Amino acid sequence: MLRIIDKGTHLFIRDDFTYDEDVEIGLDVEPAKGLYAPKWDGTQWIETGQTPEPTPPEPTELELLMLAVVDLDMQRELDRTENQIAIAELAEVTLGGMS
Repeated sequence: MLRIIDKGTHLFIRDDFTYDEDVEIGLDVEPAKGLYAPKWDGTQWIETGQTPEPTPPEPTELELLMLAVVDLDMQRELDRTENQIAIAELAEVTLGGMS
């Protein structure tokens, strides 16, 4: 099997047994392991691209549920704090009006 590259760009196209000699080059030189976008420079394979960033896995149902619980706890704490502020302000107005 040959490594078929584009004659103009020298970029790898496919692995095949046949190729069009007018627009392609067939090499029996395998690219180095780990190349993401191999290109033939005339004497060796070189890297022309960047490897894609790994995508983080989707959260599981348990992880989503745990996040929802944390959000709920944070909202309760915020509500409690807002209520305490409102009570303190009401007490200040009420007690301040008595003096």
